[in-house]
Amino acid sequence: MSYGQPEAGGGLKASPLEQLLIWLREDLMGELQAINQYQAHIDNIDDPEIKKLLAHIRDDEKEHVAEITHTIARIDAVQQKKFAEDHTVDAGQRLAAAPK
Repeated sequence: MSYGQPEAGGGLKASPLEQLLIWLREDLMGELQAINQYQAHIDNIDDPEIKKLLAHIRDDEKEHVAEITHTIARIDAVQQKKFAEDHTVDAGQRLAAAPK
């Protein structure tokens, strides 16, 4: 069963908010895959002009990752809390503030 998707004959259904979060997470995965694909192409192409173009597009995808991630954090209280509890860095270096 896909998360948020009903099984055949099952009664599971995501709430509208949860369905939106599912779509945003799927979009996030697509953006991350695109970044990796562009980077692989950059690493394997010798033409400097094409490398520059692909690097620009890759960086646009990174912006999309940030935008989608910030959106998820704004509408998913648990995700926002997890960003604020980032244990990989000191509190002053965290990207998200603790929820109020």
